[in-house]
Amino acid sequence: MVRIKRGLKFRWILCFIIFSLALLIYGNYLLKERAKKLEDMRKKESLEFMEDGWKKYRMMLYAGANMEYTDSEGNIRIIETEPVLLDIYDEVIKPYILGDLSTLGSFQITEGEETPELIRNFNDNMEHIKIRSAHENRYITIAENEGFEEFEDINSFEELWEYMNKRNDEGVIYINELDIVGYDRTAQDARFIYDYGDGKIKKLSINIVSLLSLFREKYKDWS
Repeated sequence: MVRIKRGLKFRWILCFIIFSLALLIYGNYLLKERAKKLEDMRKKESLEFMEDGWKKYRMMLYAGANMEYTDSEGNIRIIETEPVLLDIYDEVIKPYILGDLSTLGSFQITEGEETPELIRNFNDNMEHIKIRSAHENRYITIAENEGFEEFEDINSFEELWEYMNKRNDEGVIYINELDIVGYDRTAQDARFIYDYGDGKIKKLSINIVSLLSLFREKYKDWS
């Protein structure tokens, strides 16, 4: 009888040890899975952080905006050059993915001194510059060529930022589609005109239009 009790006790202890080990292994597995998911989430957030930074940096260059970065402690850094932006990426992304930083911080852009004039020039170029469409055998607006909604004048920097983040009929955001207009992978030079809207047109001696030039070049004054 005593031997039976000892045997049962040993079995219970053995079952308890096995069960505890199983729980430990399963708990360790869940912990690793959670850590992996957290790391994957942080990698995804880091990629979005980089994309947001590049978009805002381009708007700073093209539209004369002011750009700042605020870190996790509330410190503000002015961004005026690409190396400064790259330094921020180097300083925060890896530590954030490893869990050493609680947040990535954020980028902010605001209207600069020359932004209103550059927006007016952008409006003029988007309305009047046309590109020859090989498919339709006629000149069409840049918005039509890139699959955008019909262009309407932009009246503020906030409207400009909203416009640049819209997506065309292929799901590409406007700011990326406008980077280079005229390159369609056919190796054929694009043809552009400036349509004054009163029956007068002017051929432009260019085969591409960049987003920077849409803000900076006064094509209506080209001779």
